[in-house]
Amino acid sequence: MTSFSFELPDRAAARLREIAEVNAETPDSLILRAVEDFIEDYALGRIAMERLADQSEPTISLAELRRRLADD
Repeated sequence: MTSFSFELPDRAAARLREIAEVNAETPDSLILRAVEDFIEDYALGRIAMERLADQSEPTISLAELRRRLADD
């Protein structure tokens, strides 16, 4: 596993410790999960943006989407 070092503002560090304690976790585990979630969200966002930019993909209206979902 790769290690990174960074500084947090005191207020953020104190809040992180509070959240970790309430959830019976370590600050490190919360940071790791937050970074993993960010990376996944970023990747999914990039895919969404690429799909939106692809004019060859068919699109449907929100009303059509709702109708299709209601039919399921």
